[in-house]
Amino acid sequence: MSIKAVICHVAVCDVCGTTYGSDHDDERAVHCTTREAAVDLVHADPEWLVTTDGRVICLLSDPHHQAALDALMPPAPAAACDGQLPIALDLGPTD
Repeated sequence: MSIKAVICHVAVCDVCGTTYGSDHDDERAVHCTTREAAVDLVHADPEWLVTTDGRVICLLSDPHHQAALDALMPPAPAAACDGQLPIALDLGPTD
């Protein structure tokens, strides 16, 4: 029997370092033969995100993951248009 080197690809969360498929102690990391196959596998899982720039993020609910997701969002749009009058929202008593 011969021994040969085999290259495999695994997806790892850029925020916490969790390897795809190893979320629990009884699971093993999923190995793919190509980078594209690993991206396709993770992309199909709703619990993981592959960004347009190639980052991989598992969707755990914690401040670090939320900060990474918030950083992907565009800046908030400006709230006023040129020439728009401000609206007074004071709905107190009108005696």
